[in-house]
Amino acid sequence: MKKQVFMWCLLLLGGALASCSDDDGGNPGKSELEQQYFSIENAQYQSGQFPAATSTATLQGVTVNDRALSGGMNFITIVSDVRYNRFFIGVQGVEGYWEYVPDAPVNRAESDGGSNTYIIPVNYSTTYSSDITMLISGEDESGDITEPYETEITYVESQSGDLNINLTFSNAKDVDLHLIMPSGEHIYYGEPGGTVETADGHTVSYGLDHDSNAACDIDNLNNENIYIPAELIQAGTYTVIVDMYANCEPSIATSWSVVARYKGNEVNNELGSNPASGVYPVGAGEADMTQVIRFTLDEGISVSAVNRQIKAGSFKPAPLSPQSLKKLEAAKLNDMWRKQSK
Repeated sequence: MKKQVFMWCLLLLGGALASCSDDDGGNPGKSELEQQYFSIENAQYQSGQFPAATSTATLQGVTVNDRALSGGMNFITIVSDVRYNRFFIGVQGVEGYWEYVPDAPVNRAESDGGSNTYIIPVNYSTTYSSDITMLISGEDESGDITEPYETEITYVESQSGDLNINLTFSNAKDVDLHLIMPSGEHIYYGEPGGTVETADGHTVSYGLDHDSNAACDIDNLNNENIYIPAELIQAGTYTVIVDMYANCEPSIATSWSVVARYKGNEVNNELGSNPASGVYPVGAGEADMTQVIRFTLDEGISVSAVNRQIKAGSFKPAPLSPQSLKKLEAAKLNDMWRKQSK
């Protein structure tokens, strides 16, 4: 049964995700923290050292996706019975930090138990390329600042092109990223792309370079990425789809976010917002195939022109993992069952 997916920018952030920065690299007006590591939605950059603790208290109930791709997103979720006026987020050993003030009641939703939930969206720079120690502190209503919460973030190498689609989700489930090209080509775990040789003799690769937690074989990457190089950019409309292929742990909800960038800039979305985000609630079903971003590129060449500049017979498909093959076989069996049951 198709599940309901709530757009996170409406549910949690009141549309704040639509205000993302357009270009992360090469901007001399940006701090090292923003240009090389990450920015925080609706946060104020502060220069100087990370705020010192004024109490022995620590942040409780913090969860962060500990893997990150360049140009991708992340979630800091804090569930606590303490109310916080602001949060401070930085990188160990890096000058400056982000000061984030949550807006009640969107980011301070109280559960029946009286706890407060804060969700802080993180945008990684397109030039982000190393492991880091992220620091997170909170200032409570009395003005006391907690000891910094330290969490290791592992950089995951991924391919990049003129067009990049990044998906991140908050816990270990098999959430899949799909892209429908203007030509109708469907890039996903079953047809992840590969390499082609162009007319001038260059070999270029494209497609999906991560199928995370495939068939619930947990890798805890919780990120997927699709890339298209300049030589293969087609003029026309692209559709991005998010699908809960397997809800590996249905007792917990899963937040997700997708960002689409062309030449480092977030593309104008014709469907909703970019980044697009949502929540799979507790007990969410599977196989929703939800369209989340649709955009049109006027640049690029026609589909027929792309085909003409690729040498016939040069396509070499990317190898499928055993888990992806297992998913394909299951999909075929399900399709056969549906046809037989009609």
